[in-house]
This record gives sequence, C-alpha cells and structure tokens, in this order.
Amino acid sequence: MALDAERQREAVRRIAAWRASPQDPVACPACGLGELRIIDRSARPHAEWYALSCASCGLDETVHIALATSMPNLD
Repeated sequence: MALDAERQREAVRRIAAWRASPQDPVACPACGLGELRIIDRSARPHAEWYALSCASCGLDETVHIALATSMPNLD
C-alpha cells in the first residue's frame, strides 16, 4: 500500500510525534487502527529515512525527509 500525498504528510506528523515521545504508540497513517512500527534509518546530516509498517493494514513504506545541506565557506 502506497501513501497518497495527504497520508504522506500525516506520516511525517506521526514520525514527529514518535520522535518527541518514542515510548507512546503511534496510529498508522493509512488505516488509523494499527500501531505504526517506525524504524529510523537516517543518514544524518544528509537525510532522514524512516521505515514504516503496520500489521493491521499491511503498510510497508519508507519516508524520506531531506535535510538542508551545509554551504561551504566561499571566503
């Protein structure tokens, strides 16, 4: 199951909630029923990558969040 644009935005919000309180359960952005399993596979400082899965609806998705690149000093 792929996430549409609105559910992708919801997934990012739920990842933020999970990062703020990782011990709390997070509902699946696709079905809203199951407990979302989140694995942080980030390659900081370049990008954040999260593997999302839900046993209730079969969601198996990877979410990429680009991070700002640092600008070299040109002086």
